Amino acid sequence: MSIEVAEVTSTDKTFKPSKNMFGKPLPLGAVKIRVAGGGGGGPRIERFAYPLFNFQQIPLKGEHIILVKGPGDLKNPATLSTVYYYLGPVAVHGNKHLNPMPGAFDITKAGSPKYAAAVAGAAIVNKFKKFKPGVNFKEVKTVPNLQPYEGDILIEGRNGQALRLGSSMLGLTTHYEKQTFYKGKQGAPITILSNGYKGKEGVLGGGSQRLGARLSKALMGTIRSYEIEDPNKTDSIFIMSSTSQKIDMKLAKTSKKYGEGVEKLSVYIKPQIIQSSDRIILNAKSDEILLIAKKDVKIVTKGWHSDMDEFFEQVLEFMNQVIKQNTELEKLHKEVSAVAQANMTSIHPTGVGPSGPPTNAAAFGKSKGKATSGASKTSSLRKKLEKIRDKIKDMKG
Repeated sequence: MSIEVAEVTSTDKTFKPSKNMFGKPLPLGAVKIRVAGGGGGGPRIERFAYPLFNFQQIPLKGEHIILVKGPGDLKNPATLSTVYYYLGPVAVHGNKHLNPMPGAFDITKAGSPKYAAAVAGAAIVNKFKKFKPGVNFKEVKTVPNLQPYEGDILIEGRNGQALRLGSSMLGLTTHYEKQTFYKGKQGAPITILSNGYKGKEGVLGGGSQRLGARLSKALMGTIRSYEIEDPNKTDSIFIMSSTSQKIDMKLAKTSKKYGEGVEKLSVYIKPQIIQSSDRIILNAKSDEILLIAKKDVKIVTKGWHSDMDEFFEQVLEFMNQVIKQNTELEKLHKEVSAVAQANMTSIHPTGVGPSGPPTNAAAFGKSKGKATSGASKTSSLRKKLEKIRDKIKDMKG
């Protein structure tokens, strides 16, 4: 199987169902190319390359791609057509963001400025036109290459997102530009999904061809810098650690106490999953969200920290005490009602015989009504409290 190189000359038909100049449908993800060498760059020849795998890394206009020939659609039962498939852009400048080299396979006319520059062996031959990688894609200077470590597998996007399948290391590490934010035993695996790790303005040096002078510097070996995911600075990050690893990370809430028995992040060495971003939403569209912990669930906010076990134990004890007091209060209301009833109808003996009902019988009647009403309300409140208490009891265990 031969391997060839081609320049992407257009992505106009890449991002939606399209057809070639003969009206034949193109596979999704097809890019228009100019192939290096003879027979591939004629202005009237329209060639396309298609994604080779289910995994796609769509190149930008002006980037170079690796091509392999493979089977196309059948012309007849005895003949198999061949077409170009691409693997992804070549890292011409070693830049994860953009690697253009437009016009490298252009056909130049004798006597033209580009022809003269090419014959003279100039480092760049297309500084006479402005390079634009696409309709929407804009080049920036702040997307760095992620620092690799021995044995790592890295998948990096163009805009500062990556998946790292790495591990902890022991021994001398001064040969790395950036040091890890995690420490652990040799070979302890770690998986990091990051989005929005940042570099410094201008850290990429000359990476594109928008200006000939910049590209000349890039081709001459401009030194770039590595960067690394930083859980304190990366926009969003997801970390899965393993035994022995310590994670150097600041928490959003600084507190001397995050809950009973909670080990600080700086000393915890058991496997853990860490998520960090400005906002985290867990949305269960049709079923529950379960938070299950063998020990406890801790909640820390701006003004509070809470142990779920301790909190609900205290709430249950409080409910039992309130219900008990409420029962005694109901009894008291009933006693007051009975006393008021007795006083309201009492007959007092005098020297000339028994007197009639007391003159303040109406006041006793009001007291009885209030006490009866208070007993009823207290009874109703107690029943509600008992339901809440029983629900909390059901939550235990």
